[in-house]
Amino acid sequence: MSTQRTALAPSRRSPVSILLAAFSITVLAILFAPIVVIVVVSFSPGDIMEFPPQGFSLRWYEAYVSNPMWMTATRISFLVATLTAILSLVLGFMVSVALVRSSFPGKNAVRIFLMSPLIIPKIIIAVGLYFLYVRMRILGTTFGLVAAHTLIAMPYVVMIISAALYSFDRRLEWAARGLGASPLSALRHVTFPMLRPAIISAALFAFIASFDDIILSLFLTKLTAPTLPRQIWVNVQQIIDPTIAAVSTLMTLISVLGLWLVALIQKISSRG
Repeated sequence: MSTQRTALAPSRRSPVSILLAAFSITVLAILFAPIVVIVVVSFSPGDIMEFPPQGFSLRWYEAYVSNPMWMTATRISFLVATLTAILSLVLGFMVSVALVRSSFPGKNAVRIFLMSPLIIPKIIIAVGLYFLYVRMRILGTTFGLVAAHTLIAMPYVVMIISAALYSFDRRLEWAARGLGASPLSALRHVTFPMLRPAIISAALFAFIASFDDIILSLFLTKLTAPTLPRQIWVNVQQIIDPTIAAVSTLMTLISVLGLWLVALIQKISSRG
């Protein structure tokens, strides 16, 4: 009887677990507090950024939509991020297949080199690309920025697709080849459908990595054709109004939506 009571009694948490939980909650609160403040300030009806706001208004979202400067920066950011996602996905897929299914000298060195943008500070990459682009005369071009963003997005694509390829059952491809399918047909009708969740997730990560970047954009874009993060930086230096909070809120929403889609895709694929 006493054994049953002991089993049914709720287990007491140790002081260490309580302290760890309190520390985790504190860290999360510190990280989320600035985001909450920005979101609240973006609905302020006043002419200056104040917290808490004295009311509720969509005035600054309307100012963002009606401002040609902000709209131009938004179009450039979406264009660059979309091209980056496509280019990094194509290159990343080919590289992942080579790393997973091939054996060649220096394979680990190539893998380390591809992952290095995650380790090297972006400011170093930006400065190096700046001097390189000056010599190549592509500084301030869309191609140059897409190439730079592809450099920092490739590691995410390679990691995600390589992980999917390692768990992929190649016997499905062999079966398709045995039934008369060509290598390209097997890739199109067997490999791609099986890897679709990983491909979509990799593309979303590449898009977010490009869309949120500011360091490379500061060094490699022209002031007359800035990305959205650079335009926020310029406005912060010139005049601070709640429009910046509204734009930051929309950018945060896009990033959160992208990460939510990645989690949703992974959940659906795990069920399937």
